Amino acid sequence: MIDINYIRNNPQKVKEVIKLRKVDPQKADVDRLLSLDQQRNEILSEISSVNQERNKIANILSTKKDEALIERGKILKKREQELSKALESIEKEWFEILSWIPNIPLDGVKIGKDDSENTEIYAWIPNLGELEKNQIGGYMDSAKYMPKTPPHSETEFEGKHHLDLLEELRLCDFKQGAKVSGARFTYLIGDIVKLQFALQNFMLEELYRRGFTPINPPLLVKERVLFGTSHFPEGRDQAYEIKSDYLEEKESLFLVGSSEPPNFAYAMDKILDEDELPLKLVATTPCFRTEVGSWGRDTRGLKRMHQFDKLEMDVICTPEQSEEIYDELLEINKWLLQHLELPFHIIEKCTGDMGYNASAKQADVEVWLPGQQTFMEVGTNTNTTDYQARRLNIKYRKKLNGEKEYCYTANDTGIAFGRMIIAIVENYQQKDGSIKIPKVLVKYMGKEYIIKR
Repeated sequence: MIDINYIRNNPQKVKEVIKLRKVDPQKADVDRLLSLDQQRNEILSEISSVNQERNKIANILSTKKDEALIERGKILKKREQELSKALESIEKEWFEILSWIPNIPLDGVKIGKDDSENTEIYAWIPNLGELEKNQIGGYMDSAKYMPKTPPHSETEFEGKHHLDLLEELRLCDFKQGAKVSGARFTYLIGDIVKLQFALQNFMLEELYRRGFTPINPPLLVKERVLFGTSHFPEGRDQAYEIKSDYLEEKESLFLVGSSEPPNFAYAMDKILDEDELPLKLVATTPCFRTEVGSWGRDTRGLKRMHQFDKLEMDVICTPEQSEEIYDELLEINKWLLQHLELPFHIIEKCTGDMGYNASAKQADVEVWLPGQQTFMEVGTNTNTTDYQARRLNIKYRKKLNGEKEYCYTANDTGIAFGRMIIAIVENYQQKDGSIKIPKVLVKYMGKEYIIKR
């Protein structure tokens, strides 16, 4: 949610952002919003005047009886009820339009129509290290330097798709998953589960060192929480709803598609002290998404599942800290993938590809899959400025003067485990069908290779 005062003062700028962000202008109708805003302010002003007069009459009637004033009071009461009813109707539409207005991109974010205009800002390859900036001229340019075969194999060969390899090693069972739950569910088994725990432990040790606090949040949340993080209204069709008939409070709950909403909602309606910030939270949870609109696209294997596990990094901070936090989260992504020795690049997203409406700046981290000769997104890093904090009502008290301001928030997909497993399997597979374990994970696994059971 952006400040209504900004929209009042910059209507044309907001209209341009709506167009750049590809938001439906009929839902994010700035002219209608400002018309309703004017009506709302006029009604609020009249309600204030009516209540002032009613209070004066009440004070007079407390000392003497006056039939004319009593009658006037009745008229004012009726008028206040009429105005309140009109205000309720106007505010409902006013708020609905406001909820569709996207965040304003930060300075420096590239204006572009879609992902073809994103900018590659970093690339790293095992045995080569960071590519020189003059080698990376634009989006996807580093692909020509990426390995053609699995880089951690002693012999060159054409790698297999991760699903074929996992099934051969009996590390997953999609058939049984489909029988139990339907399409896009699976059982992960044995060493591949141990690999996930190894990844988790390796990452958590680093995050604890960097001051992150572990949190185990609810996975079923109220609508306000998903609205608060901007996953509603735009992403409502991605959420599984638990009907209110089965809940004590008779209010529907939703399975989360990320721990980001409940993590940030931990501070909902709170006023934090400035000394508490930045508040760095990390959670590892199951996540659930309907994946509406993705049928027939990237559906083979672990890439797009209805249920998946994720380690999420979420930070609540001051406005002054937000860019530094955003950069730190990206540095953690680099640290992880370099230690796993996976070829990857980072792309900074343009205005036409910035994801949900809360985004003010966003970057994707993508790992190279040599067998498929393509990049796969394994995480997204987002600065949402005060957009989510306004919706969730998260403020902090300034140490200098005690004034209260909205916090800023930033979030990052620390590890999308299913996708990271794909990345490791496809880059570490061996010609004999085994999977070599990244060096940094060997101590957690107690072995150097995953072989057929």
